[in-house]
Amino acid sequence: MQILLTANVDKIGRKGEIVDVSEGYGRNFLLKRRLGVIPTAQDIARNRSNLAKKEALEQEKIKLFHNIRTDLEDYELTLELKANNEGHLFGAVKELDILEALNSKFNNVLDKSMINIASPIKSVGQYEIDINLTHNIKTKIKLYVQAKN
Repeated sequence: MQILLTANVDKIGRKGEIVDVSEGYGRNFLLKRRLGVIPTAQDIARNRSNLAKKEALEQEKIKLFHNIRTDLEDYELTLELKANNEGHLFGAVKELDILEALNSKFNNVLDKSMINIASPIKSVGQYEIDINLTHNIKTKIKLYVQAKN
């Protein structure tokens, strides 16, 4: 049975998607709780059109991330932060600190979840930071942390 979801349903689908479910689950749970409706031919056509648009956008996004990866491969980022005389920072370098610096160069395309810091950076030095643009597109940048005068 096909159901057009009117709300997000865990492990089934998101609002606006047409999903195939068993007859009993569709009638006794989804339809009864108004989490979905039986789709019309117009709904099915609209859903196919939306899927095609979504796929085209996804392909453009992947193309953009490939271009960003080539730019990031040899990228070196320098952050100047307050530190004591031994080189220990007064705070820690966070994903947001790196994100702000990268987004100013890459037009706010990156997200905080894409930046992976292995362990908290609390001292001056050189570090390699993993950037996961998608689950397939990954790269690393060099981060130099320097003491601010």
